Amino acid sequence: MRKVLAFPILLFVCHVLQTAAVRADACAADPSGTLICGRGKEALRVFADTASPSKAYAFAWRGSQGLPQGNDIPDGVENVLLRVSDGAVLAKLGGAYWETGQMRANRYDLLAAWSPDNAAVIEVANSRWDSDSFAYYRIKGDSAAKLDLRALVEPALKAKLPVRKRESSSFRVREDLPVTLDARGRAAFVAMVYVPKSDDGLNYKVRVDIAAKDGRLSARIVSLQRTNLD
Repeated sequence: MRKVLAFPILLFVCHVLQTAAVRADACAADPSGTLICGRGKEALRVFADTASPSKAYAFAWRGSQGLPQGNDIPDGVENVLLRVSDGAVLAKLGGAYWETGQMRANRYDLLAAWSPDNAAVIEVANSRWDSDSFAYYRIKGDSAAKLDLRALVEPALKAKLPVRKRESSSFRVREDLPVTLDARGRAAFVAMVYVPKSDDGLNYKVRVDIAAKDGRLSARIVSLQRTNLD
């Protein structure tokens, strides 16, 4: 049985980091059809399934020593938000996912939930147990502003747990379920707090409203609804 929990509205305001675009060489498809931007140690490989609705922006990754050859494992992986037309990096993301076409990072996942107007995106970067990064990025020209949604949502969910379980529990946005973002900044997703390697956990349907004013982004939790999802 579903249970709706009474929850006070929270307001979270962040001093926004404006990141100027770092230009790279234009993106071009490699023999496998994957877009590669830049050259050498600055080369970036685009995640095709993270592209914005207009295909103008996408997530990509690079390694500290450039993209690996053959079956080599990359070092120093960094995920970024880029503009496809010129390979310009608009923001550094929080995750460290990678894929080469032949291999991918084990037990890591990366999801991009775009607004339909291509102006904003939510990053969900999960490792084996946790959401390493759960953040909102708003694009404006050659810069992108970032808001840490994990810092807002994780404490609210863990507050529903007994005190003794809060420190040992992990927080994870469910990448296997829809994460949505509309043009008005309304986000919806399912998140969980749980003890790894156990059946002890809670799932919540969460709605968050995100707003921009005077160069700052802010977000508030609109609702938390307990759900009995597996």
